[in-house]
Amino acid sequence: MNVNRVRLARCLLLFLVGAMLLAPAARADIGPKPSLTVQVVNAPEGTLYLDLLTEGEATKSPYPNSNLEEADPALLDTLRSIEGDGWVLAYTTGVAGRAPVFGSVLPREDGAWQFSYIGLPETFRVAVATEGWARASKTVYTRRFTDHIIYDWESNTVRPVTPAPLHFLLQLLATLIPTLLIEALVLWLFRFREGRTWAVFLAVNLVTQAGLHLACGTVLVTLGYHPLFYGLGLILPELIIWAVECAAFALLLKEHSAKRRVGGVLCANLASFVLGFFPLHLLGPFLNSL
Repeated sequence: MNVNRVRLARCLLLFLVGAMLLAPAARADIGPKPSLTVQVVNAPEGTLYLDLLTEGEATKSPYPNSNLEEADPALLDTLRSIEGDGWVLAYTTGVAGRAPVFGSVLPREDGAWQFSYIGLPETFRVAVATEGWARASKTVYTRRFTDHIIYDWESNTVRPVTPAPLHFLLQLLATLIPTLLIEALVLWLFRFREGRTWAVFLAVNLVTQAGLHLACGTVLVTLGYHPLFYGLGLILPELIIWAVECAAFALLLKEHSAKRRVGGVLCANLASFVLGFFPLHLLGPFLNSL
């Protein structure tokens, strides 16, 4: 029986390593990008253009990512009239020395505007224009990798769709539930059965998942949204989590040997790290809507 369990663990480990090796080749542009979704309420009748006004200098060679050739030149001029005093439109004009912003001055089919990519500003004003009229909100400071805000035309104010505490809780559950399911299955295959084991497993994962979200958010807010920082903000805390969970399982559990406890938690974490991206991909639209 012991030989069979060792073979099972080896097969599982080989499968997970193979899944990582078969993943797409790493590129500088790989990985998720920050995004901002803007909903407008109490808007006037007619066409509305929207962009993000941010501090900086206008780029001399705009990135060819826009659909501005399809836009109304007069309405674009009205939108650009807001620029000045060191503030430029992040999408329509572009900021010198920064990566581009993807999006559109027109809303999507669902009526919301979305901007994304690593040039997305963290500090901005919502700039809007209709025929013969343009305005910009007060300065907004975003602290989320995927943010969703509401702009009220009448009051010229901005508010989050989801309050920060609820947003954090929902994002935590979105990663915690797949993690618990995947890791519980792996630990079950390692023949962990005692109630104490599952109590420790649940408590440790609650603490480490909350820490992972806080760490990722801190890194991204402090260093910015570059893909390298996203990788560091995800991988480094994940390695710390592996070390913490290995120590917790080795010290707190009584079931099986210490080597088997550590081996089980390592395989469980590797499984959730590799396979967890699939359910998170499916949850992407939900997370972006928060």
